[in-house]
Amino acid sequence: MKCYNNECASKNAQGILEKNLFNQILFIGALILYVFALLADFKIFGISLSATFVTLLFVICYFSLGYGILKEAFYGVIKKEVFNENTLMALASLSAFCIGESAEAVGILVFYRIGESLQDRVVEKTKRQIRSLSALKIENARILRKDKQILIPPKEIQKGDMLIVFAGERIPADGKIIKGSSHIDNSALSGESIPQSVEVGDNVLSGGINLDGILHIQATQSYTNSALSKILQLIEEGSMQKSRSEEFITKFAKFYTPIVTLLAFSIAFLPTLYFWALGEDFVEMLKIWSYRGIIFLVISCPCALVLSIPLTFFVSLGKASQMGILVKGSSYLEALYSAHTIVLDKTGTLTKGELTIKEIQTYAQYNKEFILTNAKKLESHSNHPIAKAIANFKLLQNEPPQNLEEIENLKEYAGGGIIATIKGERFALGNARFIESLLKQKIQEEQSAKLQVFLSLHNQVIGSIILEDAIKEEAKDSLSKLKEYSMKPIILSGDKCNIVQEVAENVGISEYYAELLPDEKVAHLKRILKAQKAKGKKVIFVGDGINDAPSLALSDIGIAMGKVGSDIALEGADIVILDDNLNRIPQILDIAKNTRRILWENIIFSLGTKVAIMVFGVLGVANLWIALFGDVGVALLALLNAQRAIQQKNVL
Repeated sequence: MKCYNNECASKNAQGILEKNLFNQILFIGALILYVFALLADFKIFGISLSATFVTLLFVICYFSLGYGILKEAFYGVIKKEVFNENTLMALASLSAFCIGESAEAVGILVFYRIGESLQDRVVEKTKRQIRSLSALKIENARILRKDKQILIPPKEIQKGDMLIVFAGERIPADGKIIKGSSHIDNSALSGESIPQSVEVGDNVLSGGINLDGILHIQATQSYTNSALSKILQLIEEGSMQKSRSEEFITKFAKFYTPIVTLLAFSIAFLPTLYFWALGEDFVEMLKIWSYRGIIFLVISCPCALVLSIPLTFFVSLGKASQMGILVKGSSYLEALYSAHTIVLDKTGTLTKGELTIKEIQTYAQYNKEFILTNAKKLESHSNHPIAKAIANFKLLQNEPPQNLEEIENLKEYAGGGIIATIKGERFALGNARFIESLLKQKIQEEQSAKLQVFLSLHNQVIGSIILEDAIKEEAKDSLSKLKEYSMKPIILSGDKCNIVQEVAENVGISEYYAELLPDEKVAHLKRILKAQKAKGKKVIFVGDGINDAPSLALSDIGIAMGKVGSDIALEGADIVILDDNLNRIPQILDIAKNTRRILWENIIFSLGTKVAIMVFGVLGVANLWIALFGDVGVALLALLNAQRAIQQKNVL
């Protein structure tokens, strides 16, 4: 009988829920029966049953609780994967039954199952951090075709399609707003809690939530090439990459488990043979030393380390993603701890990457409003970054719209400036060299790090506009925090020396290199990498993700500060800062520091506790109940400690 995919998925999900419910009922029932059998075995509350009947109850409890464990252990033997935690628990519990310790035999399985359940809950809780982004996956997209709205799978969206997004829906693909205005919630993408106001002409990214109104958006990317799709792919790839610590503990467990199993057998048989040779009763000695071998086997289970170390990284990656920091794998998070040099690009990293007007200078009788008004008219037909900076600047809150019909004979000279007639008067706007060529006279430029353009009327310079690539507001504060981590900042830039020097002084960086060609920037980075490698240290490179691809790839840890959705940022960097905020770098360093501390706490605590119980067990001081509590307790405390990574506070 055939069924549709959704119908099959629904039936499969229902089957899994029913199976889980049955297992829970079976576990609770077996646990109640086990408690009753224990009360009867120890004759508590006056409950007294025959030894045979009590043993039968323990057997029923054993197979009810241990069926899955015994099954996995059996399959492990068939697959030649003998040494795993299921095999250890099966071997320990069966051995306990063989020496007549039925209560402890079932107790091994009870505590193991309780530990598994608690571990699953902890893991599930931490997965929600990652799911907050993975849940962004969009099932359907509404597009306009032949004046009709139709629903299609997002993967079918192509560049140029007209998307319609209602209030409360996620934007399915990157695009430009053609009709409507709204507020967009990008918090799941960038961690920014303040909604972004958008209107006609604004670009929007896939994954954001349309909070109010209806938006008509023309897709500028297919779904596959959109920001959301790339981010989901990055998360998926990142969760598959393991750190050195995770790889080590996996290899460690492969050797550790067979070794402790052999040691447990040695503890059980070698002393037995020794004391038997001295004249002691063989059966009695075997029972005593087998019990101690079982204690050793139970407490030696490495699950506390095997689970807590990957979980610590997993929790940390989840916390980072919640802050809008995507890390492509725990190996990069681990590497951050060894980094002591951070190399930064200037434009788009320390600065905003866009020009703004710093100052308007006037000459003769003209005022700033006159200079700006006519400069805007001249730049009204240009897409140059200088034109955009002038057009977007406002001297007054309610500035009247420009009358562009007054402009005549407008001509733009590439790399120079613009000439036009406004109300019958000849204006020119451009750099000093361009205006000098028109007026046939020398112009005195400001000796500063700013970019300066001049406005002339007829044959006279009447004003100038000084522009700059403004430094990010958080740059100085974030650099100060980086120095608290003993991090040495260095600037590598292709910009002019005086501009780079001014930025460096403003943010508190003493070492910088300017006027570097792309190959020279790479050469400088290679020298820094070589010097730090000799000291056993790593180097972080921070760029805007657009023109720093070689440096991002070359460095030990590449951090892209570019806008969300930049192809190079998402594909070339090891860490992507989604909201372009420099304060995220101290945050991820703090997460890396906390992660390492928690890892060592778990390692020292787990191994220390286990070794102590092992020694006491061999000496006959600790019994199997202590070993059971120790194993589950250590694993649980290690897992709970791993969760502390999500308590990391924002530094913003």
